[in-house]
Amino acid sequence: MPSDQFVVLDGVRLHHLDWGGDGEPVLLLAGLGCTAHVFAELAPHLSDRFRVVALTRPGHGASERVRTGYALSDGAEDARRLLDALGIARAHVVGHSMGGGEASALAARHPRRVASVVYLDGAYDWADNPTSKWQEETPGPDHFASYEDYVDHVHALLPDVRGPAFDAMLRSSVDTRPDGSVVDRHSGPDFAPFVEALTRFRHPYTDIAAPALAIYAIGDQREGPEAAWRAACRDRFTQDTADGRVVDLCGSDYLFIDRRDDVVSAMREHLAQRST
Repeated sequence: MPSDQFVVLDGVRLHHLDWGGDGEPVLLLAGLGCTAHVFAELAPHLSDRFRVVALTRPGHGASERVRTGYALSDGAEDARRLLDALGIARAHVVGHSMGGGEASALAARHPRRVASVVYLDGAYDWADNPTSKWQEETPGPDHFASYEDYVDHVHALLPDVRGPAFDAMLRSSVDTRPDGSVVDRHSGPDFAPFVEALTRFRHPYTDIAAPALAIYAIGDQREGPEAAWRAACRDRFTQDTADGRVVDLCGSDYLFIDRRDDVVSAMREHLAQRST
């Protein structure tokens, strides 16, 4: 794991990780509620061929909180500013879940900065989701008596996701108090702008010229409107993307952890074909 690094972008101090590497740059954008640490197992399997960097968006992990609302286009501009700060003219951009929306926004707004796009279960139009699951969910607890209690709570929600990357991400997602209790930074009103931004977003595929790879997780057996929505999102990506390819993997939303080797293989093939 590289050391934590920070950069001030548009007045906000943001956290990022840099695994190094001498090849073309790859920028990793994490999903909702995740930090750059979530890529700890994926990044080293790319850094032999690429320079790999990951950004933690505002209000997540060690990055400063946002003071006002948030849109995925804001995340795209933060990604652009990070590339500027690191002296990177053009990068392959990889987005997990919500990070996929930020990758799309970046590719549409700044096409010369994006060599290609990879969606890690992130090519979904959340604004079209008929289940409105985020609005209907009961907010979870944000205070826990111990870090272990917090970890047990997260593992109960995501029973199939384990490993050092997930552990590192969880460590970076809480504040620890003197009495040993912890506060989840991703709960409560401070997190609401990100949920709202996600539920308003549709990918601007027709405005994206960069070649794209969408890796979909098909492990969950969804039925009804949820399944139909996911199929429609997949169809829209295929139809509206000028140069797109789809890979289906049986796994969780965190398929780059539980199906890491398969994800790495698909990504390396895509990136190698799109490298100059």
